[in-house]
Amino acid sequence: MVMTTKTLGNFFFKIRSFTPIPFIFALLYFAKPMWQMTTLGMSFMVLGEFLRIWAVGYAGATTRARTLGAARDLVTTGPYGYVRNPLYLGNFLLSFGVCLVANVTWLIPVLVVGYVLQYLPIIAVEERYLGEACGAVYQAYQAKVPRFLPRLQPYPHPSSHDFSWARAMKSERRTLTAIVCVLGLIFAKAAIFDVFLAELL
Repeated sequence: MVMTTKTLGNFFFKIRSFTPIPFIFALLYFAKPMWQMTTLGMSFMVLGEFLRIWAVGYAGATTRARTLGAARDLVTTGPYGYVRNPLYLGNFLLSFGVCLVANVTWLIPVLVVGYVLQYLPIIAVEERYLGEACGAVYQAYQAKVPRFLPRLQPYPHPSSHDFSWARAMKSERRTLTAIVCVLGLIFAKAAIFDVFLAELL
């Protein structure tokens, strides 16, 4: 069972940038945005992207690594002082927000199930690696900071990592580009559909 979890975790970790593609295609196909849902969805997207920028501003390009051993130091400051997986939480909020913007709410249960199936094996492997690499330091951090639901008070033993806007923007440029493209396609598709429908009527 341990080997199965490890194999799955490593596999999903390597392909995690590609697994959203079928989800995005479904969103674009069924998208029928409404301004009320768009406003609500954009709020979740802004929160999710803020969390990602905050996280990569501390962790940097190691978050884009294709192998689990890329990070050299344990980051326990910034958002990592409140939740152990701020990037994965940010990803979920972004995806949840896009579902609302596209007004495809039936995809939300699919999103939840997909995230559980993909990220739990990844997190299990990451935690095993960090436990082996950082020992008691990580165990103390793991015992006090939740995986997904942020704590109210920051971790009392923050690491010395500093936040850098340059590091954040360099690392997050690809995600920001993808967000703009997906939103643009959703609204373009809606506009084209409205024009086509008006011509039929």
